[in-house]
Amino acid sequence: MPLLLLGIPAVFLVFFIPSIIARHRSDFSTILLINVVAGWSIIGWVAALYLALRKNSTTLSSTASAGPSTFSVADEIAKLRDLREQGVLTPAEFERQKNNLIS
Repeated sequence: MPLLLLGIPAVFLVFFIPSIIARHRSDFSTILLINVVAGWSIIGWVAALYLALRKNSTTLSSTASAGPSTFSVADEIAKLRDLREQGVLTPAEFERQKNNLIS
């Protein structure tokens, strides 16, 4: 009987290892759902563990987007000025867009 009392919490601990690992991830709820719904099968448990251990996709995308495409207010105003000079924007539209960028 004492062995059974120790075994049940150990089984639950092993079952929820993917969710425990993923508790600080942004996609924790997805991993927990997969762990609870499909974790009883080996494939579902391994899938939840894989999702918990993979690199966070938001980290990868933020690193990739931090490259040369930085937002510069001066560059945007220069683009607006070029559009105004080409006649695409009226002077009033230019001023409105410029004020939106500055504020």
